[in-house]
Amino acid sequence: MAKQRIKILLNYAIKYYKINKQFSKNCVYHAFKIKTRFNLKFPKNFRNLYCKRCFNLLLPPEGARIRIEGKGKKIKIITTCLDCGKIIRKEVERKIY
Repeated sequence: MAKQRIKILLNYAIKYYKINKQFSKNCVYHAFKIKTRFNLKFPKNFRNLYCKRCFNLLLPPEGARIRIEGKGKKIKIITTCLDCGKIIRKEVERKIY
């Protein structure tokens, strides 16, 4: 039941992000509260899609700025939240054929 509610709230957050950002933030916040109360995990495709500090969706260009740094095998994806300024760095290893 809680997993279904989390999925519904996250889908609402993505669907209504461009129309009402505050509603979207509230949906993410309530999904986070349900997740912590029942000791669940967010779906894998949503884990890096919101800011852990302000619960803003990190959808460019309104919510986030995404930069790619590095060459060769190791690449860094740097995401900056445009609401609170939090910087999220993720290192990705690329396969070279």
